[in-house]
Amino acid sequence: MQKIAVVAIIGLFAVSCVAPKKFNSMKAEALRLENLLSDAEAQNNALKIQNDKLLQEKNQLIKDTVRLYGDYTYVQKKLSELQAQYQQLLADGSAEAARMLRQLEQSQSELDARSRKVAELEQMLRAREEAINALRAKVSDALLGFEGKGLSVSVRDGKVYVSMDDKLLFRSGSFELNPDGARAVKDLASVLAQNPDINVMVEGHTDDVPYKPNGQLRDNLDLSAKRATTVVRLLLTNKDIAPARIIAAGRGESLPVDPGKTAEARAKNRRTEIILTPKLDELMQLMEQK
Repeated sequence: MQKIAVVAIIGLFAVSCVAPKKFNSMKAEALRLENLLSDAEAQNNALKIQNDKLLQEKNQLIKDTVRLYGDYTYVQKKLSELQAQYQQLLADGSAEAARMLRQLEQSQSELDARSRKVAELEQMLRAREEAINALRAKVSDALLGFEGKGLSVSVRDGKVYVSMDDKLLFRSGSFELNPDGARAVKDLASVLAQNPDINVMVEGHTDDVPYKPNGQLRDNLDLSAKRATTVVRLLLTNKDIAPARIIAAGRGESLPVDPGKTAEARAKNRRTEIILTPKLDELMQLMEQK
């Protein structure tokens, strides 16, 4: 409706014989407003997708909590049964009482240990979520000037994704960084240098249009790998970032975000994603023990 209104206004002024210069100015403004509206709609759709992902993660956490509560209830029930048996044996004066006492104490110890692990897991899951949200906020603040210009920051599967469009980082078919793209990577490097407990995966992605081989590259996979390596090399110019934290990967056209064959779909797929994962070794060890 807003787009129709803008076009109607343009038509009205054209009919009213507005001076050509003024008419062109108003037409340009209308087009600018139309572009702003399209950008807002795109951002709204992206936020909806992010919200759906977060809901899925929340539902998974709820399922895990229900499962753990079920385990806890089962052990509690077994403990009650053993306590009842022990009381009966004491009443009968059975020689089995001593053995049952030891078993009861062992069961109680196991229950206490499981309860502690459940509490630790819940605390670590909360810490994980807080760490990821804090990291996303830091990255968004550092790259605020680039959001909406081919760069987006999102949270998926417990990781922070910094996605940069091809047009921000590289010229078509090239793996040399543009000045704006290099500045964005350096700004991100400053955040990574201040947060040493973050692992980094740099993934290069292309569309499905075949790459014409040249003396340096054979295909899209080569191009995506070279672009990822270029970004990693620039990140490592910050001497406060340990090389062991960063991995470069070329994905070629194998992981498109839009399977369509239109120009718009292919433009979405030409991207470099920098995936940030907080180190949560203690949480992983606890989950393996579970």
